[in-house]
Amino acid sequence: MSVGVRQGLVMAAAGILLGWVVIVLVRRQLLSLRYAIGWLLIAVAALIGAALSPVVKPLAEVLGMSPTGLLLGIASAVLLAITVQLSISVSGLRAQLREVAEAQALLEARQHVDAA
Repeated sequence: MSVGVRQGLVMAAAGILLGWVVIVLVRRQLLSLRYAIGWLLIAVAALIGAALSPVVKPLAEVLGMSPTGLLLGIASAVLLAITVQLSISVSGLRAQLREVAEAQALLEARQHVDAA
């Protein structure tokens, strides 16, 4: 078995495994669908890379990259997008938490004044 075929099989297995893990996490409600889409894109990219290695190789050569480098670049771009989205979500949650904490403090202060 050639190195290229083995790499294709490993990439296909990794894509299938990643896709399965993401689906399980979504079903158990441990991963939101919004983030699951990005992870599934990485799994699909691995499967496409494995299935279309004859197509990926010439495209990578045109870009001056190895096929593995091209697929890693695609996966990295998707991971970067997921990271940016998570950062935005965390920032929004912090702002909401601050508003709730301020409202709670005002409510407790008002109750303390009313009780006195």
